[in-house]
Amino acid sequence: MHHKREILEKLTGVESSRKTYYKELNLVVDEMKKKNRQLEVMNRLTKIQVDADWTEVSLYLAEQLSRLIPFDQFILTLVERATMFSHIAQREQDDWHCRTVTRPLQQKTPVSTEQLNALLQTEHPDCHVTSVALQSRLQRVFGFLTLLHDTPVENDSEHLVLFQQIAEHVGVSVENMILFKDVSEKVKIEAQLVQSAKMAAIGEMAAGVAHELNSPLTAILGNIQLLMREIKTEPYSQMMNDIYQCGVRSKKIIQNLLTFSRQEEYPFERLNMNDLVEDVLGLIGYQLTVSGVTIAKKRSDKPLLFRGSRHQIEQIIINLLLNARDALQGVPSPTITIETFQTFLPEGPFVGLSVHDNGVGIEKEHLPQIFHPFFTTKEQAKGTGLGLSVSLGIAESHDGKLMAQSEAGKFSCFTLLLPTTAHEENDGE
Repeated sequence: MHHKREILEKLTGVESSRKTYYKELNLVVDEMKKKNRQLEVMNRLTKIQVDADWTEVSLYLAEQLSRLIPFDQFILTLVERATMFSHIAQREQDDWHCRTVTRPLQQKTPVSTEQLNALLQTEHPDCHVTSVALQSRLQRVFGFLTLLHDTPVENDSEHLVLFQQIAEHVGVSVENMILFKDVSEKVKIEAQLVQSAKMAAIGEMAAGVAHELNSPLTAILGNIQLLMREIKTEPYSQMMNDIYQCGVRSKKIIQNLLTFSRQEEYPFERLNMNDLVEDVLGLIGYQLTVSGVTIAKKRSDKPLLFRGSRHQIEQIIINLLLNARDALQGVPSPTITIETFQTFLPEGPFVGLSVHDNGVGIEKEHLPQIFHPFFTTKEQAKGTGLGLSVSLGIAESHDGKLMAQSEAGKFSCFTLLLPTTAHEENDGE
Protein backbone atom coordinates (compact mmCIF):
# COMPACT_ATOMS: atom_id res chain seq x y z
CA MET A 1 0.00 0.00 0.00
CA HIS A 2 2.79 2.36 0.94
CA HIS A 3 4.60 1.52 -2.28
CA LYS A 4 1.55 2.46 -4.38
CA ARG A 5 1.27 5.85 -2.70
CA GLU A 6 4.94 6.53 -3.42
CA ILE A 7 4.43 5.78 -7.11
CA LEU A 8 1.35 8.05 -7.32
CA GLU A 9 3.24 10.82 -5.55
CA LYS A 10 6.07 10.63 -8.07
CA LEU A 11 3.64 10.69 -10.99
CA THR A 12 1.38 13.50 -9.80
CA GLY A 13 3.19 15.35 -7.05
CA VAL A 14 6.14 17.68 -6.61
CA GLU A 15 8.71 15.22 -7.93
CA SER A 16 6.79 14.92 -11.17
CA SER A 17 6.58 18.69 -11.54
CA ARG A 18 10.33 19.07 -11.04
CA LYS A 19 11.16 16.53 -13.73
CA THR A 20 8.78 18.17 -16.17
CA TYR A 21 10.19 21.61 -15.36
CA TYR A 22 13.83 20.60 -15.93
CA LYS A 23 12.92 18.79 -19.11
CA GLU A 24 11.13 21.85 -20.44
CA LEU A 25 14.01 24.06 -19.37
CA ASN A 26 16.54 21.90 -21.25
CA LEU A 27 14.37 22.05 -24.35
CA VAL A 28 14.18 25.84 -24.14
CA VAL A 29 17.96 26.11 -23.65
CA ASP A 30 18.62 23.85 -26.63
CA GLU A 31 16.22 25.89 -28.76
CA MET A 32 17.94 29.13 -27.71
CA LYS A 33 21.35 27.69 -28.60
CA LYS A 34 20.04 26.66 -32.00
CA LYS A 35 18.58 30.13 -32.63
CA ASN A 36 21.83 31.78 -31.54
CA ARG A 37 23.77 29.57 -33.92
CA GLN A 38 21.39 30.50 -36.73
CA LEU A 39 21.73 34.22 -35.98
CA GLU A 40 25.51 33.90 -35.83
CA VAL A 41 25.64 32.25 -39.27
CA MET A 42 23.22 34.81 -40.78
CA ASN A 43 25.38 37.61 -39.39
CA ARG A 44 28.44 36.08 -41.04
CA LEU A 45 26.58 35.75 -44.34
CA THR A 46 26.05 39.51 -44.42
CA LYS A 47 29.81 40.12 -44.27
CA ILE A 48 30.77 38.69 -47.66
CA GLN A 49 33.52 40.77 -49.26
CA VAL A 50 32.14 42.65 -52.27
CA ASP A 51 35.36 42.16 -54.26
CA ALA A 52 35.50 38.37 -53.76
CA ASP A 53 35.10 36.11 -56.77
CA TRP A 54 32.09 33.85 -57.11
CA THR A 55 34.04 30.66 -56.40
CA GLU A 56 35.15 32.06 -53.03
CA VAL A 57 31.59 33.14 -52.27
CA SER A 58 30.17 29.72 -53.11
CA LEU A 59 32.70 27.96 -50.87
CA TYR A 60 32.05 30.41 -48.04
CA LEU A 61 28.27 30.00 -48.26
CA ALA A 62 28.56 26.22 -48.37
CA GLU A 63 30.79 26.15 -45.29
CA GLN A 64 28.48 28.42 -43.28
CA LEU A 65 25.26 26.66 -44.35
CA SER A 66 26.70 23.27 -43.42
CA ARG A 67 26.65 24.41 -39.78
CA LEU A 68 22.85 24.68 -39.88
CA ILE A 69 21.44 22.45 -42.60
CA PRO A 70 22.62 19.00 -43.73
CA PHE A 71 23.32 18.66 -47.47
CA ASP A 72 25.74 16.94 -49.85
CA GLN A 73 26.27 19.66 -52.47
CA PHE A 74 25.62 23.39 -52.55
CA ILE A 75 25.06 25.43 -55.73
CA LEU A 76 25.16 29.20 -56.17
CA THR A 77 23.51 30.00 -59.50
CA LEU A 78 23.69 33.48 -61.06
CA VAL A 79 21.81 34.62 -64.15
CA GLU A 80 23.66 37.22 -66.18
CA ARG A 81 22.15 38.38 -69.47
CA ALA A 82 21.79 35.23 -71.62
CA THR A 83 24.04 33.00 -69.49
CA MET A 84 23.54 31.04 -66.29
CA PHE A 85 26.57 30.34 -64.09
CA SER A 86 26.37 27.55 -61.49
CA HIS A 87 29.13 27.38 -58.86
CA ILE A 88 28.92 23.91 -57.32
CA ALA A 89 30.56 23.36 -53.92
CA GLN A 90 31.13 19.90 -52.47
CA ARG A 91 33.04 18.70 -49.43
CA GLU A 92 35.86 16.27 -50.08
CA GLN A 93 37.20 14.95 -46.79
CA ASP A 94 37.87 18.11 -44.72
CA ASP A 95 38.04 20.66 -47.55
CA TRP A 96 35.43 22.26 -49.77
CA HIS A 97 36.00 22.28 -53.54
CA CYS A 98 34.15 24.23 -56.20
CA ARG A 99 33.57 23.83 -59.93
CA THR A 100 31.69 26.13 -62.29
CA VAL A 101 29.17 25.11 -64.96
CA THR A 102 28.13 27.65 -67.60
CA ARG A 103 24.87 27.27 -69.51
CA PRO A 104 23.55 29.50 -72.31
CA LEU A 105 19.91 30.54 -71.92
CA GLN A 106 17.63 30.23 -74.92
CA GLN A 107 14.53 31.73 -73.30
CA LYS A 108 14.01 35.48 -72.91
CA THR A 109 11.77 35.20 -69.84
CA PRO A 110 13.34 34.98 -66.35
CA VAL A 111 14.26 31.51 -65.09
CA SER A 112 11.91 30.22 -62.36
CA THR A 113 12.77 28.08 -59.35
CA GLU A 114 10.76 25.19 -60.82
CA GLN A 115 12.69 25.35 -64.12
CA LEU A 116 16.03 25.35 -62.31
CA ASN A 117 14.95 22.43 -60.10
CA ALA A 118 13.88 20.46 -63.18
CA LEU A 119 17.20 21.17 -64.90
CA LEU A 120 19.27 20.18 -61.85
CA GLN A 121 17.12 17.11 -61.26
CA THR A 122 17.95 15.98 -64.81
CA GLU A 123 21.67 16.49 -64.19
CA HIS A 124 21.53 14.89 -60.71
CA PRO A 125 18.81 12.23 -61.01
CA ASP A 126 19.73 10.49 -57.76
CA CYS A 127 19.57 13.65 -55.62
CA HIS A 128 16.81 15.54 -53.87
CA VAL A 129 16.91 19.17 -55.11
CA THR A 130 15.85 22.22 -53.08
CA SER A 131 16.25 25.70 -54.59
CA VAL A 132 15.40 29.18 -53.30
CA ALA A 133 15.44 32.31 -55.47
CA LEU A 134 17.66 35.33 -54.77
CA GLN A 135 15.70 38.53 -55.34
CA SER A 136 16.76 42.14 -55.69
CA ARG A 137 15.14 45.02 -53.82
CA LEU A 138 12.89 45.41 -56.86
CA GLN A 139 11.82 41.76 -56.61
CA ARG A 140 13.84 40.75 -59.68
CA VAL A 141 15.26 37.23 -59.56
CA PHE A 142 19.00 37.29 -60.32
CA GLY A 143 20.09 33.96 -58.89
CA PHE A 144 19.38 30.90 -56.78
CA LEU A 145 20.69 28.95 -53.81
CA THR A 146 20.36 25.17 -54.17
CA LEU A 147 20.93 22.25 -51.80
CA LEU A 148 21.41 18.72 -53.11
CA HIS A 149 20.76 15.74 -50.82
CA ASP A 150 21.76 12.21 -51.72
CA THR A 151 18.99 10.94 -49.41
CA PRO A 152 15.82 12.57 -48.04
CA VAL A 153 16.37 14.41 -44.73
CA GLU A 154 14.22 14.79 -41.65
CA ASN A 155 12.62 18.10 -40.62
CA ASP A 156 12.65 19.12 -44.27
CA SER A 157 9.93 21.77 -43.77
CA GLU A 158 11.82 23.38 -40.88
CA HIS A 159 15.03 23.44 -42.89
CA LEU A 160 13.20 24.90 -45.89
CA VAL A 161 11.90 27.84 -43.82
CA LEU A 162 15.40 28.45 -42.46
CA PHE A 163 16.86 28.15 -45.97
CA GLN A 164 14.43 30.78 -47.25
CA GLN A 165 15.35 33.15 -44.42
CA ILE A 166 19.03 32.67 -45.16
CA ALA A 167 18.42 33.34 -48.88
CA GLU A 168 16.90 36.73 -47.99
CA HIS A 169 20.09 37.74 -46.15
CA VAL A 170 22.41 36.28 -48.78
CA GLY A 171 20.44 38.01 -51.56
CA VAL A 172 21.37 41.44 -50.16
CA SER A 173 25.08 40.60 -50.05
CA VAL A 174 25.11 39.00 -53.52
CA GLU A 175 23.21 41.94 -55.02
CA ASN A 176 25.78 44.33 -53.50
CA MET A 177 28.55 42.25 -55.08
CA ILE A 178 26.88 42.41 -58.50
CA LEU A 179 26.49 46.19 -58.20
CA PHE A 180 30.12 46.51 -57.09
CA LYS A 181 31.33 44.47 -60.06
CA ASP A 182 29.21 46.59 -62.42
CA VAL A 183 30.71 49.76 -60.98
CA SER A 184 34.21 48.26 -61.14
CA GLU A 185 33.71 47.45 -64.81
CA LYS A 186 32.65 51.04 -65.48
CA VAL A 187 35.67 52.31 -63.54
CA LYS A 188 37.90 50.03 -65.59
CA ILE A 189 36.46 51.40 -68.84
CA GLU A 190 36.86 54.95 -67.53
CA ALA A 191 40.47 54.19 -66.62
CA GLN A 192 41.14 52.92 -70.12
CA LEU A 193 39.62 56.09 -71.56
CA VAL A 194 41.83 58.21 -69.29
CA GLN A 195 44.87 56.21 -70.34
CA SER A 196 43.90 56.51 -74.01
CA ALA A 197 43.62 60.27 -73.62
CA LYS A 198 47.06 60.38 -72.00
CA MET A 199 48.56 58.23 -74.72
CA ALA A 200 46.94 60.42 -77.38
CA ALA A 201 48.48 63.55 -75.85
CA ILE A 202 51.89 61.90 -75.46
CA GLY A 203 51.63 60.48 -78.97
CA GLU A 204 50.87 63.88 -80.47
CA MET A 205 53.84 65.41 -78.68
CA ALA A 206 56.12 62.52 -79.65
CA ALA A 207 55.04 62.75 -83.28
CA GLY A 208 55.84 66.47 -83.33
CA VAL A 209 59.28 65.92 -81.79
CA ALA A 210 60.01 63.04 -84.18
CA HIS A 211 59.12 65.11 -87.24
CA GLU A 212 61.27 67.98 -86.00
CA LEU A 213 64.24 65.65 -85.56
CA ASN A 214 63.76 63.95 -88.91
CA SER A 215 64.74 66.97 -91.00
CA PRO A 216 68.15 67.70 -89.39
CA LEU A 217 68.86 63.97 -89.15
CA THR A 218 68.26 63.54 -92.88
CA ALA A 219 70.75 66.32 -93.55
CA ILE A 220 73.30 64.75 -91.18
CA LEU A 221 73.02 61.32 -92.85
CA GLY A 222 73.19 62.79 -96.38
CA ASN A 223 76.24 64.93 -95.66
CA ILE A 224 78.11 62.18 -93.81
CA GLN A 225 77.56 59.82 -96.75
CA LEU A 226 79.02 62.42 -99.10
CA LEU A 227 82.04 62.85 -96.83
CA MET A 228 82.52 59.08 -96.60
CA ARG A 229 82.82 58.92 -100.40
CA GLU A 230 85.42 61.70 -100.42
CA ILE A 231 87.54 60.82 -97.38
CA LYS A 232 88.93 57.29 -97.18
CA THR A 233 91.87 57.85 -94.83
CA GLU A 234 91.98 56.70 -91.23
CA PRO A 235 91.08 57.57 -88.50
CA TYR A 236 88.54 59.85 -90.20
CA SER A 237 86.91 57.03 -92.16
CA GLN A 238 86.12 55.06 -88.99
CA MET A 239 84.87 58.16 -87.19
CA MET A 240 82.55 59.03 -90.07
CA ASN A 241 81.28 55.46 -90.20
CA ASP A 242 80.46 55.69 -86.47
CA ILE A 243 78.58 58.92 -87.09
CA TYR A 244 76.63 57.29 -89.91
CA GLN A 245 75.72 54.20 -87.84
CA CYS A 246 74.56 56.36 -84.93
CA GLY A 247 72.49 58.43 -87.35
CA VAL A 248 70.85 55.28 -88.80
CA ARG A 249 70.08 54.05 -85.27
CA SER A 250 68.58 57.43 -84.38
CA LYS A 251 66.44 57.35 -87.51
CA LYS A 252 65.14 53.89 -86.60
CA ILE A 253 64.26 55.12 -83.10
CA ILE A 254 62.37 58.04 -84.61
CA GLN A 255 60.49 55.71 -86.96
CA ASN A 256 59.53 53.51 -84.03
CA LEU A 257 58.44 56.59 -82.10
CA LEU A 258 56.25 57.69 -85.02
CA THR A 259 54.73 54.21 -85.28
CA PHE A 260 54.07 54.15 -81.54
CA SER A 261 52.46 57.62 -81.56
CA ARG A 262 49.97 57.08 -84.38
CA GLN A 263 46.49 58.00 -83.22
CA GLU A 264 44.25 56.53 -85.91
CA GLU A 265 42.35 53.26 -85.56
CA TYR A 266 44.86 50.46 -85.84
CA PRO A 267 43.99 47.57 -88.13
CA PHE A 268 45.24 44.11 -87.27
CA GLU A 269 48.14 42.90 -89.37
CA ARG A 270 50.46 39.92 -89.51
CA LEU A 271 53.26 40.44 -87.00
CA ASN A 272 56.30 38.58 -85.72
CA MET A 273 56.87 38.70 -81.95
CA ASN A 274 60.66 38.59 -82.41
CA ASP A 275 60.56 41.70 -84.63
CA LEU A 276 58.36 43.60 -82.16
CA VAL A 277 60.78 42.90 -79.31
CA GLU A 278 63.68 44.26 -81.39
CA ASP A 279 61.69 47.36 -82.34
CA VAL A 280 60.80 48.08 -78.70
CA LEU A 281 64.38 47.54 -77.53
CA GLY A 282 65.50 49.92 -80.25
CA LEU A 283 63.11 52.46 -78.77
CA ILE A 284 63.82 52.09 -75.02
CA GLY A 285 66.81 49.72 -74.85
CA TYR A 286 69.27 52.57 -74.25
CA GLN A 287 67.04 53.96 -71.49
CA LEU A 288 67.17 50.57 -69.75
CA THR A 289 70.91 50.17 -70.21
CA VAL A 290 71.82 53.58 -68.73
CA SER A 291 69.75 52.60 -65.69
CA GLY A 292 72.34 49.88 -65.08
CA VAL A 293 70.06 47.04 -66.17
CA THR A 294 71.45 44.07 -68.10
CA ILE A 295 69.18 42.89 -70.93
CA ALA A 296 69.30 39.15 -71.70
CA LYS A 297 67.44 37.93 -74.79
CA LYS A 298 66.27 34.39 -75.55
CA ARG A 299 64.77 34.49 -79.01
CA SER A 300 62.85 31.65 -80.56
CA ASP A 301 64.48 30.26 -83.69
CA LYS A 302 61.05 29.98 -85.32
CA PRO A 303 59.08 32.98 -86.62
CA LEU A 304 56.40 33.71 -84.03
CA LEU A 305 53.56 34.92 -86.23
CA PHE A 306 50.23 36.34 -85.02
CA ARG A 307 47.65 38.90 -86.06
CA GLY A 308 47.35 42.05 -83.99
CA SER A 309 47.83 45.77 -83.62
CA ARG A 310 51.52 46.67 -83.72
CA HIS A 311 50.99 49.80 -81.64
CA GLN A 312 49.02 48.05 -78.90
CA ILE A 313 51.32 45.02 -78.55
CA GLU A 314 54.35 47.31 -78.44
CA GLN A 315 52.58 49.24 -75.68
CA ILE A 316 52.29 46.03 -73.63
CA ILE A 317 55.97 45.18 -74.12
CA ILE A 318 57.04 48.71 -73.15
CA ASN A 319 54.86 48.62 -70.02
CA LEU A 320 56.33 45.27 -68.95
CA LEU A 321 59.92 46.39 -69.54
CA LEU A 322 59.51 49.70 -67.69
CA ASN A 323 57.79 47.94 -64.76
CA ALA A 324 60.69 45.46 -64.63
CA ARG A 325 63.18 48.33 -64.61
CA ASP A 326 61.34 50.02 -61.71
CA ALA A 327 61.38 46.74 -59.76
CA LEU A 328 65.20 46.55 -60.09
CA GLN A 329 66.01 49.82 -58.32
CA GLY A 330 68.73 49.15 -55.72
CA VAL A 331 69.01 45.44 -56.62
CA PRO A 332 72.53 44.00 -57.11
CA SER A 333 73.19 42.71 -60.67
CA PRO A 334 69.81 43.90 -62.05
CA THR A 335 68.82 41.74 -65.03
CA ILE A 336 65.80 41.62 -67.32
CA THR A 337 65.42 38.44 -69.34
CA ILE A 338 63.19 38.64 -72.42
CA GLU A 339 62.17 35.33 -73.92
CA THR A 340 60.02 34.59 -76.97
CA PHE A 341 58.58 31.13 -77.54
CA GLN A 342 55.73 29.05 -78.91
CA THR A 343 53.45 27.01 -76.66
CA PHE A 344 50.38 24.81 -76.97
CA LEU A 345 47.32 25.15 -74.76
CA PRO A 346 43.96 23.32 -74.86
CA GLU A 347 42.60 26.32 -76.79
CA GLY A 348 45.28 25.93 -79.47
CA PRO A 349 48.82 27.12 -80.32
CA PHE A 350 50.06 30.47 -78.95
CA VAL A 351 53.11 32.68 -79.40
CA GLY A 352 54.54 33.89 -76.13
CA LEU A 353 56.68 36.62 -74.64
CA SER A 354 57.96 36.58 -71.06
CA VAL A 355 59.68 39.43 -69.20
CA HIS A 356 61.56 38.17 -66.13
CA ASP A 357 63.40 40.34 -63.62
CA ASN A 358 65.33 39.56 -60.45
CA GLY A 359 63.86 42.53 -58.63
CA VAL A 360 61.91 43.11 -55.44
CA GLY A 361 58.95 40.96 -56.52
CA ILE A 362 55.31 41.33 -55.52
CA GLU A 363 53.76 40.42 -52.18
CA LYS A 364 51.50 37.36 -52.33
CA GLU A 365 48.43 39.29 -51.13
CA HIS A 366 48.98 41.95 -53.82
CA LEU A 367 49.39 39.55 -56.73
CA PRO A 368 45.63 39.04 -57.42
CA GLN A 369 45.14 42.84 -57.50
CA ILE A 370 47.90 44.03 -59.83
CA PHE A 371 45.65 44.00 -62.91
CA HIS A 372 42.96 46.10 -61.19
CA PRO A 373 42.71 49.72 -62.38
CA PHE A 374 44.55 52.25 -60.17
CA PHE A 375 46.22 49.56 -58.05
CA THR A 376 49.96 50.14 -57.77
CA THR A 377 52.77 49.15 -55.42
CA LYS A 378 54.94 52.06 -56.58
CA GLU A 379 55.34 55.38 -54.83
CA GLN A 380 52.55 57.87 -55.42
CA ALA A 381 54.57 59.97 -57.85
CA LYS A 382 55.88 57.00 -59.84
CA GLY A 383 52.85 54.95 -60.80
CA THR A 384 49.25 55.46 -61.92
CA GLY A 385 48.14 51.84 -61.52
CA LEU A 386 46.83 51.78 -65.09
CA GLY A 387 49.64 50.17 -67.11
CA LEU A 388 48.88 46.54 -66.31
CA SER A 389 45.09 46.93 -66.44
CA VAL A 390 45.34 48.50 -69.90
CA SER A 391 47.82 45.83 -71.01
CA LEU A 392 45.45 43.08 -69.84
CA GLY A 393 42.62 44.70 -71.77
CA ILE A 394 44.74 44.80 -74.94
CA ALA A 395 45.76 41.15 -74.54
CA GLU A 396 42.14 40.06 -74.09
CA SER A 397 41.02 42.11 -77.11
CA HIS A 398 43.53 40.01 -79.11
CA ASP A 399 42.02 36.78 -77.63
CA GLY A 400 45.21 36.42 -75.64
CA LYS A 401 46.30 36.24 -72.01
CA LEU A 402 48.54 38.23 -69.69
CA MET A 403 49.70 36.36 -66.58
CA ALA A 404 51.98 37.14 -63.66
CA GLN A 405 54.19 35.08 -61.38
CA SER A 406 56.20 36.55 -58.55
CA GLU A 407 57.87 35.89 -55.23
CA ALA A 408 58.57 38.79 -52.91
CA GLY A 409 62.27 39.62 -52.73
CA LYS A 410 63.22 37.24 -55.55
CA PHE A 411 61.64 37.78 -58.96
CA SER A 412 58.68 38.75 -61.12
CA CYS A 413 57.74 37.23 -64.47
CA PHE A 414 54.99 38.49 -66.78
CA THR A 415 53.91 36.31 -69.70
CA LEU A 416 51.97 37.47 -72.76
CA LEU A 417 50.28 34.77 -74.88
CA LEU A 418 48.64 35.49 -78.27
CA PRO A 419 46.99 33.06 -80.71
CA THR A 420 49.44 32.19 -83.47
CA THR A 421 48.73 32.28 -87.20
CA ALA A 422 51.69 30.09 -88.13
CA HIS A 423 49.37 27.15 -88.95
CA GLU A 424 47.39 29.42 -91.27
CA GLU A 425 50.56 30.38 -93.09
CA ASN A 426 51.52 26.71 -93.47
CA ASP A 427 48.06 25.81 -94.74
CA GLY A 428 48.29 28.51 -97.35
CA GLU A 429 51.58 27.28 -98.75
